[in-house]
Amino acid sequence: MFNFKKKDMKRISLLLSISVVGLLSSCSDSYTDKDLRSDVSQQQLQGLAASSPEALLTIASGLEAGNNFFLNDFNTAGNGNIHDDFGLKSIQFGLDEMSNDVVQVANHWFGNYYRYTGRQETNRVTDMVWKFYYKVIFNMNSTLKLIPSDASTSELRYLRARCKAIRGFAYFDLIRIYGNGETGIPMYDENTSRTERVPTSEIKALIISDLMSAYDELDGYSRPSIVQLNKNVVAGMLSRYYLEYASNSSEYQLAAQYAAEARTGYTLDPNNINFNDANWDGMCNINNPEWLWGADLNTNTSTYYASFFSNVGSLNPGYAGLLQIFKSGDKRLVESISATDKRKDWFASAGNGFGIPQYANLKFYDFTDFEGDYVFMRAAEMYLNEAEALALGGDDAGARQALYNLVSTRDAAYTLSSNSGQNLLDEIRTHRRIELWGEGFAFYDMKRWNQGLLRNYSGTNHATFGLLDYPAGSVKFIFQIPILEMNNNIDIAQNNPF
Repeated sequence: MFNFKKKDMKRISLLLSISVVGLLSSCSDSYTDKDLRSDVSQQQLQGLAASSPEALLTIASGLEAGNNFFLNDFNTAGNGNIHDDFGLKSIQFGLDEMSNDVVQVANHWFGNYYRYTGRQETNRVTDMVWKFYYKVIFNMNSTLKLIPSDASTSELRYLRARCKAIRGFAYFDLIRIYGNGETGIPMYDENTSRTERVPTSEIKALIISDLMSAYDELDGYSRPSIVQLNKNVVAGMLSRYYLEYASNSSEYQLAAQYAAEARTGYTLDPNNINFNDANWDGMCNINNPEWLWGADLNTNTSTYYASFFSNVGSLNPGYAGLLQIFKSGDKRLVESISATDKRKDWFASAGNGFGIPQYANLKFYDFTDFEGDYVFMRAAEMYLNEAEALALGGDDAGARQALYNLVSTRDAAYTLSSNSGQNLLDEIRTHRRIELWGEGFAFYDMKRWNQGLLRNYSGTNHATFGLLDYPAGSVKFIFQIPILEMNNNIDIAQNNPF
């Protein structure tokens, strides 16, 4: 099944040459003074608003189908020939590398995340992450300015709702990355610009306002593909929000409720788990029935070597496969997976027939020529959100059933859990770490669960340059605002956590 596509010598030479650039620049601090929050001219926006709302969204928001920066565009921050900078998916995986669960075997692209230098104010990674999300926000605001709240057509109302949802999504990620208690981040909407560190509580109020407004306004919207957001996706975002910030049983119930709603109409396919299954798609096909939201890559939108599967796919002819910069599962996590669980084969066994190291990723494989699609939300996550929220809200029976509904499709030997209380919660969280490995949740969850980083343990398979231990609640889990932002924005206090 795994016959690598033959590449001409010119392409192989290019890969080898850019790998050298990667080794040199992945440790460097490369910056630009371009303000990437300014992207689309008002003249362009006004012309598009008058002619085609969908064209307006594609160009202005960078959100949906086509060659746009939000989903997969290479070099989103303008920092040069950087191959771990290819949009949302690169940030999601980079953050996963800051958790306990992902191992990078050699210092290369994504190494700044893995060794925790990327969070530092002078590093290109925090510069890229900051610019990426604020560029999304700027484009959402630019579009929203042109659509009146009482727009006369449903097409415009749906467009407005989707822009609000993605703005809320961007702020949700930003505050979890840069927020330090009540010390928040600058906040921009279509009407106001607050350049100081706005309190976290006010950022959260904007997020929930945007998501709830979008949820209500998308009622009745039928999207052409899962590239576009719809009410299910926004329900999934609301589930994530309440799971993150719930403080009582009623709010945990909302997290569970929105998760159940989000996954309605989506199926779990027990024959599409690993490479032994007839339907296995390597997590690279947007037609996967579990996917709620994703990016549809093609020859026009592929970023080739600067892409997720190039960096992660152990059996693909990219950085991971050809140059052997493998991304592996943490030994403790992989060995906790039941022998009867199909997800065990998401990680290479000792002496495997592929000739790759034990624990190396086999979950993600691109069957195409670097055109594998990207997943941003799956039904499986929603079962886990529901189970955890119910457990936190005191409904152990409901939590057990939600967990069973997912895990029984992965492990035919799995039976309804008999655990309760903290033991049940621990079981749910372990399955969450397994199921969502490499999809952008591990770092956020580690912080949300108030857990520390512990890689330097007996028998560890973490690389020497990443053998870091930080206690729960460490400031190391908070990104510093980029030095360029602090230098150019007089309202930002020089108070980065070190």
